[in-house]
Amino acid sequence: MRPIRQRAAAFGLAGLALLSVSAPAVAATEFDLWHAHSPDITLGKTIARYADEFNASQPDYKVHAVFKGNYDDVINGAIAAARAGKAPAIVQVHAPAAPTVIYSKAAKPVDEVMREAGMDVDWSRYIQPVIAAYQENGRQIAMPFNTSTPLMWFNRDLLTKAGVAAVPVTWDDLEAAAVKLKAAGVDCPVVPSWQEWTLIKNYAFIQDIPVATPANGMNGPGARLSVNDPKMVAHLDRLQRWVKDGLMQYQGRQWTGAHEAFYARRCAIMLESSAGYGGISQKAKFQFGAALLPVEAGTADPKNSFIGGAGLFVMNGQTPEVYKGVAAFLAFLAETPRQVDWHKVSGYVPITLDAYEAAKAEGYYEKFPHQELAIRQLTRGTPTDNTRGIRLGYLVQIDEILNEELENIWSMKSTAAEAMDSAVSRANPLLERFERTIAQ
Repeated sequence: MRPIRQRAAAFGLAGLALLSVSAPAVAATEFDLWHAHSPDITLGKTIARYADEFNASQPDYKVHAVFKGNYDDVINGAIAAARAGKAPAIVQVHAPAAPTVIYSKAAKPVDEVMREAGMDVDWSRYIQPVIAAYQENGRQIAMPFNTSTPLMWFNRDLLTKAGVAAVPVTWDDLEAAAVKLKAAGVDCPVVPSWQEWTLIKNYAFIQDIPVATPANGMNGPGARLSVNDPKMVAHLDRLQRWVKDGLMQYQGRQWTGAHEAFYARRCAIMLESSAGYGGISQKAKFQFGAALLPVEAGTADPKNSFIGGAGLFVMNGQTPEVYKGVAAFLAFLAETPRQVDWHKVSGYVPITLDAYEAAKAEGYYEKFPHQELAIRQLTRGTPTDNTRGIRLGYLVQIDEILNEELENIWSMKSTAAEAMDSAVSRANPLLERFERTIAQ
């Protein structure tokens, strides 16, 4: 089953039947995709390849894949371009900024774009926790693209040397392993990357506790931050103790510091994105593995984890012909062979069940079992109001607040309770302001 099918009245597309018509040659309709993956790295090269393949597959449309800097550069540039009436057709928007774009109504819903272009999209064949992040009121606002979730990566050699026979499953197991690693001379048993994502949001999802109430903002802009939940505070209390006892080290807000410490064998266990596979597979000169994120002991029904990455938003103000080309390109990206390829080269999860099943059928996960872990973790359990997604206004700024308060915990400037109370008191005025803005 294909998640996207073309109705007979639509245009030609690779992998679909081409209509044969007699008409004079016309120039291809051109449009831009702005993205955040450098052309010097595998992800950027792969996006450029997909654009070239799409352009070669049919004569009617030509997409230009344009690297615009990091995620913040992309969204800031797109906002400025939209204000000037020159918005690109497609913008890659990272997950924290997606709620702002969704509520701004600056994007044309992708389900509308596909329907108007004659594309029948079976959204049920997409991985549900992935597409839910880009939905509002039953509408699919954006197409998921590069989607990841955190895993627990480990240096198998160091675990064996320290006498850790089994990969940790619970947070208690992880602490016991960290104690053994420390005793065996490992300077940094555990290191997190993207700390607010791995240690707060994903902990909350898996343990089914709210990040914000009600429903993490998924029901509308009236939610307020609730990371001072007693279970979250107890979790962060434990991690503060780990830092104090030398069982965990903080290596920066993003991924670079954690990765470098992991590659150098200073840190044995890294809580990091599934998309870290690309770098780990190339730079780790030791036996490595991955496992699901830990759960609390006694958790009978752990829930799905929370996604990271970005989606593709189709901006308002384009011509009908551009929208048709955009639909063709998005359908091209979603085709099963391309999604399987993207999954393999990037470490990101495929966005469709068809691609997942195709990779599984060819035996890919028998050779690379860790590549299936993210999909299993994202699709685990039945989503609840606490695990459907997060849609908070000013989420980029709120993430900065969370990072600052976590740093206060690691530096022993605050207790976990003080830090999370501070996060709530700092973030909720932003959410209140956002709600007022949406109501206007």
